[in-house]
Amino acid sequence: MNDIDLLADEPLAHKLIKKGSWLYFFMIITAPVAYFVRVIISNKLGIDDVGLFYSVLGLIGLLSIYHDLGLTESLQYFLPKYRIEKKFSHFKSVIIITLIAQVTIGILVALAIYFGSNRLALHHFRSPEAGHVIRILCWYFIGINFLTVFNSIYISFQDAIASSLTDFFRSYGILAFTLIFWLSNTLTTTTFTIARISGLGIALLVSSIIFFKKYRYTLKLGSLTFEKTLIKTQLKYAFRVFLGANVGTLLGQVDQQLIVNFLGPLQAGYYANFFSLVGMYSVIVLPILSLVFPIVTELITKAHYEKFATFQSILYKYFSVFALSIGGLFFAFGPEIASVLFGTKFMYSGQLLMYIGPFLIFNVLTSINYGILAGFGKVKQRVIVIGRALLVNVVANIIFILGLGWGLMGAVIALILGWLVLRGLSFRIVNKHQAISFERKFLRKNLLIIGAISIVYYFLKSHFLVLSNGYRFENIGYLAIAIVVYYGVISLVNLGSIKGLLREIKIIRKG
Repeated sequence: MNDIDLLADEPLAHKLIKKGSWLYFFMIITAPVAYFVRVIISNKLGIDDVGLFYSVLGLIGLLSIYHDLGLTESLQYFLPKYRIEKKFSHFKSVIIITLIAQVTIGILVALAIYFGSNRLALHHFRSPEAGHVIRILCWYFIGINFLTVFNSIYISFQDAIASSLTDFFRSYGILAFTLIFWLSNTLTTTTFTIARISGLGIALLVSSIIFFKKYRYTLKLGSLTFEKTLIKTQLKYAFRVFLGANVGTLLGQVDQQLIVNFLGPLQAGYYANFFSLVGMYSVIVLPILSLVFPIVTELITKAHYEKFATFQSILYKYFSVFALSIGGLFFAFGPEIASVLFGTKFMYSGQLLMYIGPFLIFNVLTSINYGILAGFGKVKQRVIVIGRALLVNVVANIIFILGLGWGLMGAVIALILGWLVLRGLSFRIVNKHQAISFERKFLRKNLLIIGAISIVYYFLKSHFLVLSNGYRFENIGYLAIAIVVYYGVISLVNLGSIKGLLREIKIIRKG
């Protein structure tokens, strides 16, 4: 691919339809792998081992997001902006600045984690065995940071294939090594950690090849510069945006750290698998939401406000219904879903999923709001919103878990409160810049039909689902039938709106 192809002004319809199709293709063949790996781990290891590993991995994930103060995420704002403005020297320089920061700060943080591993294991994770896992994951921490830089570049180019290929090879690499350890009966938290690092190594190799093959010519278009104004501009934006990064998973990961510290690895194991089930919706939503940030940036930069209004309306209208439908399934079949995937020992994770189902829509809408705010460059407002939500979430966790002794139910309530704050404040900011139009009749209709079917399923499920590991395959079949009927009814009710969506896509194409 040459420079002209990379920098071509592609129409919005191409970005949404063609690239979205590639994202969903890779999603279909990649997403089940991550859950299959978790199924293997959950059925092979103890609940406390699962809680310990994913708590350590969650801490590493939080540090990988925030250790560079948002420089990596800032690429998703500056790269499309500089590409459109033909500022190739700036384009090249912000990438190099970010890589230098990643290498320098990443090594320092990894060393701090390594030498502080025993203290973290005893005083935070409340398990001496965690120290060894932490030390091994230091290598994962360094590798994931480089991979994040590559993916940010791909996202800024809206290169759906490159970013998806990276996830594909990482997921299947982890699966391959996990299966090797599982089949050889050597699967432990330590060997699973090695499997994660090995899969990451494969993804890094593939991503490096893609990057230098497709983008090295673009980087040659400009000269490297370390102008103070350029560095100051990037640092200023990055510092404001870093706290708002990955808002969709931030509260859950913070909760994971509070739970392992307050309640120990066993309860953390229940919560880890609960939160992974909550994230099941992201398999469908995130491929499109990953394009929101760069597309909004491009539309605003080019002053295509009518296209932006149409784009925003489509997102809110259809993703709202999708979130409601997933929440309805969680409410109806939470314990059954957890038992089928992870075994009956994780049934409690499914009960927590049932309680949070009706509130899932607030998390999905927040993800849309944050993508739009990032495209607007409203980084300060994002930080304020996430700061307030975090404060509410942490205080609520302390009150409900430590003060009232509600355990994981208290953590779920705290998570819901955080989502409500995030959605409410971010909605208000977005609505000020571009009025958000909701078809209330459309939403009420879907809320009623989804609620009715979910309640019927909830009361009838005991007649055809058995919560026992011996009935897993039968339960999978019954759940599949129930889901097909569920979405079949929803599709029939919304047949007119589906046709309307196709018309809106045609309008975008002609625009």
